[in-house]
Amino acid sequence: MPADITALIADADAGDIDAQLQLADLYENGLGVPLNPGQAAFWYQKAAEAGSARAQARLGQIYITGSGVPEDHGTAVHWLKLAAEQDEPSAQADLAWCYQNGTGLQKNIRLAFEWYLRAARLGHAGARYNLGYMYANGYGVDRNDAEALKWYARAAEQGHVKAQLNAGLMYVQGLGTEKKLAEGARLYLEAARHGYAKAQYNLALMYAGGQGVEQSDEEAFLWQQKAAQQGYARAQFNLGLMYIHGLGTTQDYKKAIKWLKLAAEQNYGKAYYQLGKLYATGSGTDINEIEAARCYQLAAESGYAKAQYRLGRLYDKGQGIMQDHRTAAEWYLKAANQGNTRAQYVLGVHYAKGKGVEKNMISAYAWLSLAQISKIPLYAEVLEKVSRRMNNEQIKEARKLAAHWQEDLPLLSEGRQIDIQRIQRHCIFVILDFIRI
Repeated sequence: MPADITALIADADAGDIDAQLQLADLYENGLGVPLNPGQAAFWYQKAAEAGSARAQARLGQIYITGSGVPEDHGTAVHWLKLAAEQDEPSAQADLAWCYQNGTGLQKNIRLAFEWYLRAARLGHAGARYNLGYMYANGYGVDRNDAEALKWYARAAEQGHVKAQLNAGLMYVQGLGTEKKLAEGARLYLEAARHGYAKAQYNLALMYAGGQGVEQSDEEAFLWQQKAAQQGYARAQFNLGLMYIHGLGTTQDYKKAIKWLKLAAEQNYGKAYYQLGKLYATGSGTDINEIEAARCYQLAAESGYAKAQYRLGRLYDKGQGIMQDHRTAAEWYLKAANQGNTRAQYVLGVHYAKGKGVEKNMISAYAWLSLAQISKIPLYAEVLEKVSRRMNNEQIKEARKLAAHWQEDLPLLSEGRQIDIQRIQRHCIFVILDFIRI
């Protein structure tokens, strides 16, 4: 053993807290000595018992994870409380996390907020981020977007990438402040440069839409690609779309299929839907109706309304799948209940004809009337034909039924969903969950 380590151990044995902390750090990181979590915990324990807030905080963290000691949340909380009362911000942040999750003590969101606040005031970046999240979501405190942005921004200034992303989001959406697209884009860029995939994804969409930055499909492609290469499914999906449409890059269906498959493997339903379209049309691959139907099925099962409608059409036609009008109607209903106007129209026609469902003119009228939001002339013509086969009482009942169904439909109808035609004009953003400090 080197002489300097021997001397350090002698000092630590004699009760020198600084020496104990140095030894703990060396053993914990394997610096000049073999990596030894148990020895690290031993020396942190010595320093903690002597009253070192730093050692108490680290010892609490070690007992939470069970690194070099048996995992013991109760003991962890004991040491964290001692350090927190000495205004050790990392201990306060971890204690808040324990209260938030009920780790080693009874769950108490209000106390979690109070300890995050104490740590945040002492400059702890992670606590500032979590405090911002609590204000943004009304979690343990009344919702306050201005306070959320304040704490996100402070953490962002310290280089906290998740805070940079969420502060950027709030500036872009005008939450807690007036809209500041350029500031939002700047914060996305800061986090994106540190390799944060979700920020790269959002930055790509800012470039695609020319929001806060000069519009550039090439830059959008570049940042989308960086996020996709890190395995971020949304970016992989959008990269696939960009290859399909030649946005910021040369059109390449084979590369599109590659990225869409990667997103699909993460159960990203929209990716399966796009793959289904490519197999159905033979774009970048041979036409394969069976594989197209399989992809539409998987996308539909994920809850994607467009895929549910398309799968219904395949069942109606018996295209790549066994014809089954009843199953077709079931998928139309799922899509219609999500506000898909095409599905609402076709379902209305099925009720009018008794195709796959029991004939019911009231239900037919109700679904056809809901589809009128799309303002397609054919839909209005069919609704008029159906109404001529009904009396006034039936029409009144159908309208009442449609109004009832309308209340249950999602606010975002099919016409407002994000798709490739809107990729250059709309952004999808991510609100993150709590982080473990």
